[in-house]
Amino acid sequence: MKLSTEFNYGSILFGTEAAIRLMAEVGFEALDYSMFDLNREDNPLNHDGWQDRMASFRKIAEECGIGFNQTHATFPSFKEGDDDYNKANFPRLVRAIRATAELGAPLVVMHPQPTGGNDFEKNVQFFSSLAPYCRECGVKIAIENLIGTGCYCGNPEDLCALIDALDSDCFTGLLDIGHASINGVGAPAFIKAMGSRLSALHVHDNDGVKDCHNMPYNRSLDWDAICAALAENGYNGDFTYEAGFYARQFPKELVPDAYRMMVATGKYLVGKINAARVTNV
Repeated sequence: MKLSTEFNYGSILFGTEAAIRLMAEVGFEALDYSMFDLNREDNPLNHDGWQDRMASFRKIAEECGIGFNQTHATFPSFKEGDDDYNKANFPRLVRAIRATAELGAPLVVMHPQPTGGNDFEKNVQFFSSLAPYCRECGVKIAIENLIGTGCYCGNPEDLCALIDALDSDCFTGLLDIGHASINGVGAPAFIKAMGSRLSALHVHDNDGVKDCHNMPYNRSLDWDAICAALAENGYNGDFTYEAGFYARQFPKELVPDAYRMMVATGKYLVGKINAARVTNV
């Protein structure tokens, strides 16, 4: 289980190249590359030379002894009834799949989309349309649970049904621990329900109300229970932070130390998961 993180804030502060080196220096073992803003025309991925840019990032990471374990595509993935958005966004998602392959990452995270009716059928149809690109690039889409009580894929039943209806060679599941906690289900119950469908994580803490994206032990989630559930599930993916708001609390000069604290905490939690595995044997 590698300790990974998204590093979007580090990229904003220091530039992506320097941020990759910093993440390796402070002790992360892998990286999650954010493509949240791929819907912005000025994103370099929307222009010629994007393959060279991704290849450069991959080379720097490999020179530092780490790599990319996952990426995150722009969202919403589609908008019900908005043909203009959907026509523009589908190629962005295809670009995200191809960029993921260029980085050497096996997974690209995407959000399902509530539609106000026939959510399951419409999401199956949408994600199935991306399967050929996954096969072409050797990349899987990890579908993430959404936030919001009563929201489609805010509960494990919806997410598991969607994943089960899709090609397992192209699709898997990602659990956002914070989202699961806000939805009232709770991360441990969500983990248990997902079973072998769970291949990746977004790890962060919150107060059960707001999507804080803070570091574990900075809000109110029960990390003993979460670690025990992951061990019992037999989870063998990576431990990937999506806790960027923790680093954002600090002045630029202290951000490297904030990332070091995230590493120390992450290693502690991975240790708890591994210890729980031994107990379960």
